[in-house]
Amino acid sequence: MEAAEYDRMARVEERHWWFRARLAVVRTFLKKYVPPGQGLDCSCGTGLSLKALPQWVQTGADLSDLALKHTRQRGLNQLMQADLRQLPVKDAALDIVTSLDTLEHIDDDEQALREIFRVIRPGGHALLTVPAHPWMLSAHDKALHHVRRYRYGEFKAKIVAAGFSVINYRYMNTALFPLVAGVRLIHRRSEDSTSDTENVPLAPLNFGLFQIFALERLLLPIVPAPWGVSLICVAKKPSA
Repeated sequence: MEAAEYDRMARVEERHWWFRARLAVVRTFLKKYVPPGQGLDCSCGTGLSLKALPQWVQTGADLSDLALKHTRQRGLNQLMQADLRQLPVKDAALDIVTSLDTLEHIDDDEQALREIFRVIRPGGHALLTVPAHPWMLSAHDKALHHVRRYRYGEFKAKIVAAGFSVINYRYMNTALFPLVAGVRLIHRRSEDSTSDTENVPLAPLNFGLFQIFALERLLLPIVPAPWGVSLICVAKKPSA
């Protein structure tokens, strides 16, 4: 991503509805499906998820010097500068790997998934999120240097091809999908190079959007989600 995007993330993500709600949903999925253990967050960005999920991830990895600098400013120092396609981690060394909205940045995402599989011990877990629907590619994705957005079946097939068993796989950010999709389509051909999360909305709107998205932490594990802005997957490396 551009340096300005990392600066922006560090400035807004603890208050912005999207970052906070995504983290609430991710925490719920981890609590439900993944025992606490030794884990790696890659790419850790500016460190919010690493700070918020210490039971599951204690080490952060990112390719960006600036991202790691922001993470250190949160008081987190168990970090490594690394490419997700070639992690400096021994085989089967970790219980958990999280990768939140990272794979869409990587040309060879299949190699990245194989690398995540390699470093997880048998019986360990990965939690992955990615943006959905290629037709929603817009100025937001351009600003964040997204290579792609994923089709539902495409991403699941790549996870399985890497060797994982899928525990739970579904759309996320479902209730707000019509609103977000409409905004993205309006700005699809825009030359603007800023993301949707550049600024925190006014407090009442920010609170309302957070409540709508974060409600999925209660509903998603049990209620069907036929559409959504993103995809979330909990996957397991087979024990045998």
